Amino acid sequence: MDHVVAMDLSTWQGMRSRDPRRLTLGSAQWGMPYGIANQHGEPDEGELGAILERARRAGIASIDTARAYGESEARIGQAIDPAEGWRVITKLGPDVHREGLDIIETLGRVTASLEASRNALQLDTLQTVLLHRFAHRHACGGRLWRMLLAERDAGRIGALGVSAATPEEAWAALEDPDIEVLQVASSLLDLRLYRQGFFPRARELGRTIYVRSLFLQGVAHLDPATLPTSLQALIEPMGIISACAARIGVPSRALYLAFGREIPGAHPVLGCEKDAQLADLLADWASEAVDAATISQLLDVLPTLEAEAVDPSKWTGISAQDDAAGNQTKTASIATMPI
Repeated sequence: MDHVVAMDLSTWQGMRSRDPRRLTLGSAQWGMPYGIANQHGEPDEGELGAILERARRAGIASIDTARAYGESEARIGQAIDPAEGWRVITKLGPDVHREGLDIIETLGRVTASLEASRNALQLDTLQTVLLHRFAHRHACGGRLWRMLLAERDAGRIGALGVSAATPEEAWAALEDPDIEVLQVASSLLDLRLYRQGFFPRARELGRTIYVRSLFLQGVAHLDPATLPTSLQALIEPMGIISACAARIGVPSRALYLAFGREIPGAHPVLGCEKDAQLADLLADWASEAVDAATISQLLDVLPTLEAEAVDPSKWTGISAQDDAAGNQTKTASIATMPI
């Protein structure tokens, strides 16, 4: 493949590495209220600088963002020095196409989205651009995608991919030879892709995979007793995970993170709004207290839950708003749910 994302770390050797270079910073909460467990809001400039400095010292060099993440792109553009080797993965605006828009207006919106990202990030070349909506892959008879390919071939985009909202979208994108990079959701609470064999197949095909929502948009950080009725199916697996963590003397978050670490070659996306949170996650990532055998034993007893429990777009009984940041449409957002 001519446009595979350049990386210093070989990601497709079947390794389950603790090397923090595999990690990517998530930035949704840097530009907008986001995350059920986010009690701090958006980080100020000093806090964001501390997060980026800690990440850089640890070897993390990738940041995930999107046009839909409020001021995130602009804050990244102001805060990072491209000379330090940062790689930014951004997403096309989710509103570039909808039913009823003609080709001219759609392509105009694509151009505007790309230019806005370049201006905000202060980059002439967007290193990686993902579709925020998989449906846009074939919008306007494929013209939208062909426009992005032309941008890539002209050197204005480095690599192209898709952010998939469902397992069905993830599989369709994986088998598409034009798609180099995929972002998918997976966690100990959402084992659908894992149990379908998605990740070994992705490695076979040489795709670059970013894994978001390891903590299910922050639900994993909550006391299960506080969950609304619509999420009651999560109580049992959260209890199993909590009991396992207590037995080996680690916080539950270490198990959720270790699941991502044990997916060979995948790049977990970690969202933080406080430097102290990143410090804790890096310590958990490097810790040998949770090994592959522990995760394997945990996977043997955890259920595969239905979409209604693990897909935020299907959650009910929670204040509703459009959650473009979470790659969903018409979702019941948990960003501002009281904790």
